[in-house]
Order: sequence, then C-alpha cells, then structure tokens
Amino acid sequence: MGEVPDRSAQLATARVEFVANGNSAPCDLPNHVAASWRRSASYGVSPDEVCPDYWTDLDFGSRLVRCAQPVIEQLVDQLSDIPLGVALTDDRARLLSRRDSDSWIGRRLDRVYFAQGFGYAEGTVGTNGVGTVLEFGDSVHIVGAEHFVDSLQSFACAGAPVRNPFTGRVEGVLDVSCLSRHSTPVMHSLVRSAAQRIENNLLLDRNQTQQALFEAYSRTDAHGRQAVLAVGRRTVMANSAIQALLDPADLDAVQDHVRFMMFRRATVDNGIELPSGRRVRLRGSTVQVGTELAGMVSVVSVFREAASSPTTGRALSSQRVVGAPRSRDEESRCPAWREAASTVDIAVRAADPVLVLGEQGSGRLTVLTDVHRLVHAGGQVVVLEASAVDAAPAEAIARLTEPVTEPTLCVLRDVDQLSARTVEALAAAVPESGDGLRTLAATASGTIAEHAAHERLLSMFNASATVPALRHRRVDLPMLARSLLSDLAARRDVRLSDEALRLLGGYSWPGNVRQLKQALSEALARRPVGVVEAHDLPAFCQSTPRSALRPVDETERDMIIAALRESGGNRVATATALGIARSTLYRKIRQYGITA
Repeated sequence: MGEVPDRSAQLATARVEFVANGNSAPCDLPNHVAASWRRSASYGVSPDEVCPDYWTDLDFGSRLVRCAQPVIEQLVDQLSDIPLGVALTDDRARLLSRRDSDSWIGRRLDRVYFAQGFGYAEGTVGTNGVGTVLEFGDSVHIVGAEHFVDSLQSFACAGAPVRNPFTGRVEGVLDVSCLSRHSTPVMHSLVRSAAQRIENNLLLDRNQTQQALFEAYSRTDAHGRQAVLAVGRRTVMANSAIQALLDPADLDAVQDHVRFMMFRRATVDNGIELPSGRRVRLRGSTVQVGTELAGMVSVVSVFREAASSPTTGRALSSQRVVGAPRSRDEESRCPAWREAASTVDIAVRAADPVLVLGEQGSGRLTVLTDVHRLVHAGGQVVVLEASAVDAAPAEAIARLTEPVTEPTLCVLRDVDQLSARTVEALAAAVPESGDGLRTLAATASGTIAEHAAHERLLSMFNASATVPALRHRRVDLPMLARSLLSDLAARRDVRLSDEALRLLGGYSWPGNVRQLKQALSEALARRPVGVVEAHDLPAFCQSTPRSALRPVDETERDMIIAALRESGGNRVATATALGIARSTLYRKIRQYGITA
C-alpha cells in the first residue's frame, strides 16, 4: 500500500520549508521525525545527497550477526513478494549484513550506499530507519519525504533496536527497506517482532558459565522487587529495580566491587559507601560451574541511616586518589579501595601492625603512606625493600627498633619475597606491641597466606587490608588519570580526550597504576601540552590479548598497531605496508586483541 498522495505532498512541502528557513510547513509531522530533522540540520547533514562514512574494520562474523542471520533469512522469505532489503547494523549504525529479496532492489540500495561497511548514523545521513532508531531509542517507520536527504525519499524503512538480553543495552538495529510505494504498516510490526527473535537468539547463545549465571540471576530476580545485579567475567545483568535505585556512577562502583569480591569470597554481606555518599548493603553469592567461576549474583538495598559505620567519617579523608588534590571531588569512588583505606586508617591511629595485600603496582604503599601523612599531618615514613632487608637483616632490624620522637610508619615492602631465615630474625627482634609512635606495616601479594613459610610473618600483624587491582577500580580511572597527569606535568595544560579516556578504560592494566603512569608518561612524550589523543597513547593500550605475550609478540603487536594508525585503520593498506597477507593480519589482530 503506497502513501496517500496529499500526505506525501504535505510532507515534501514541510521539508522544503524546513530546509529553507528551519521551520516546517503545517502538516501532521510525527514528533520523532521533527526532532530528527532538527538534529540532522544541527549536524550539518546535506539535504541533497547521501555521504556516509565507510568502515574497513567491522566484524562481519560477530555473535550478533550469527544470531541474526536465521531471523533475517526468515523475514526475507516472509516478505518475498515485495522488493526489499533487510539489514543489520551495529550500535553505531554501521551495516554488518544485508539480504535482498531480489537483485533489483539490491542495486537501488547500493546506489544510496545502504550496503555492508557503510555507516547510516543520523549525524551523517540524516533521518532514516537506522540512525533515527539509535537516537530515538525505539523502533521507527520512516516513509518517503520523512527522510531528511532527497535521495532517500523514494524509500520507506522500518527499523527496530536489538538489545542485549542481559543488560538492555542496544547492540544493533534491524532494518527493512523498500520503495515508498511498497510500504505498509505491517513492516513496522514485523521488524519489531524479528528484532525480539534476535534478542532471544542472543539469550540462548551463551556458554555453560553464562547459562549458570543467567539462571541464578533469574531465580533471584523472580523473588520480588529486589535490586539484583549479576556480574560475570564479561557479562553484567542488572534488573530495572537496581537501575532505578542507583545512579550510573553508583552502579559502576557496585559492579567494580562485586567483580573484586567474587574472586575473594564465596559469599558477601557487607555495607559499602558509594560515590554519591549513600551507604548500601550488598549481599551476594558466587556461581560455580565445576571448578570454573561464572560470576556473582548480588542483592543491593539502601541503609536507612546514611552512615552506619563509626569509621566512615574519620576514614574518609584517607580515601583520596593518589596524587589528587585534597578535595571531596577527587576521593576514590571504589568501595573496595575505601574499605582498605578505612582499615589502614584504624590501624595507623592505634599504631597497630597492618598488612596491605594486593598486586604489584596497585597502590599498596600509596594507601599506607597517604593515610599516615593525613592522620599525622605529615609524619615520618620509612620504607624497607625486601631485597635490602634480606641482604642486611641486622640493619633492617635496627631501623625498625630504633627510638622515634614523632609518629613513624615503618613499611616492609613485598614481605612475601623475604627468605625464611630473615622472617625468623624479624619476628624474634621486632616487638609485638609498639611504642605508640611507630606503626609497623608491610605489603605483600594476596597469595602470602598460602605459603607455610610465611606463617610466622603473618603473626606479626593485627590487621590486614586488600587493595583492589586497577581493573577492579574502573570507576576511579578518570580521576587517577587526571591526578597522574597533574603529577607528571604539574605546570602544563594537559588533558585527555574522551576517546583516549575510553581507550584507557577498555584496557585490563596488568601492571596496575604503575603501568597507567607509564602509559601517560609515554603519551606526554608525544603530546607534551594540550589534549592527549588516543593515538598518543602507547600501542599496548589498544591490545587486550587473552594470554601473556612474549617480548617478540609485543614487538610484533606494536608494529601492527603503528601501521594501522599510519593507514588510518585501513587494513588492506596495513597488510601491504607490513608485507603480509590480509588473512594473516586479521589473525594477528584477533590473536593480540587489537582494538585500533
């Protein structure tokens, strides 16, 4: 069924009026179309021709494409009497797949670049059945003159979002396009139904651990109106109750905390303070499939009283990000870091021996020294490296037992690396109770308790805290990056672009804060002042390999990323520049997890 001629003429007149002076002529223009026209004009989209971007690095065999393929085939068969094309895009409106009911309509769609690899975002193509879906957030049916660009006005397109069944996030758009005269409202209904079938396929397409996590999440969610969050290694599921309960920053902080805790405990039931200042109760249990950890399912509830812990207020000052200005805005937002800082705060005030656990470079020494200097308005800090203590234990013991006249923090660094003989000497010589001015502290890896040789060492401490790795502190990463930049370029106007910050957030940081500082130092060598862009960051930031790389692999990875940057992401040109086959380049990109 085609459009009513009067309606089509009214729309055409309204669009001409809008393009000419920014006001549309009176007609029954849908609100979402009017809003899209305004956005298209503000983006500077040309109303005369389609000028889409072309992308060379799309994954045409992705999980989304695989789950959508049978649905697309079925939809084309259902509508085989109409010349049309069914397309699938990613969440950035870039076409991943298109299936045509006949070659004639395929040629018509090719002429307007509605083809695999091209982008149909509203900011470049104007009002259409893909980009407008992503802007509007729901399905749309754009017919004829409702399109912003002239060359698209002979078409009608119905598009619907395809959402991740776990998170609700839009993964892509399913679109059906045909000529306007063949358009029917049924197309809109069919594309919405087809998008739901793709979502169901995404739900079924998961491995055993994902299945187990989803089932545990579903059982907990079915119990009532609880705020439920499930966190896996690569999956996050949040019901509507928790999304209504927490703002995005608080939700990110809870996700970080659950991901940190699920590797440490089978069950969790504790109170945590969130970035907004609210305190919540977090109760959760891990989900196991055999010996493999699938994740943790948690229930979150808000405490009625804002502060239920007596240490919260006094520990707050010790929870700031390393190197950051001493302001509330620069405090750590990570509950696990705040909990560690609170434990250290209590120990330092009481001069009780405290052990801080965590990965190297995660900030174990930082939390000790920052807390001590804040509690004692500076004070003295003595740091003894394990290698130096092993080499000269008598000298180390003398430093640890010499009289002090001001509050002093004595830190034994990496004590899990001490020899058994040195541990015995320390345990025998260092007094169990302090003099009120000296606080004994140590840092170690989280595996120290697994080794019998260190049992004597552990008896020297009254308290322990665990500092989370940077990959479990993503909520803090923007502040950490700003703070480190401020330290590295104290008097310079230096800042990170949004794309550079996104790149930092996507990396796993096996070297923790120390590695982040290294990355920013390298970026500053390329961009000493101004805005640090993504391509200023070292190559390893654009690589997330599944296993540790050998030095030779790191060199090859860096060469590939440099060539990709040089070619502007063109993989054909990159393969030619490197002198390797394109298939080899694609394999290496997958092997090294390159995101360039």
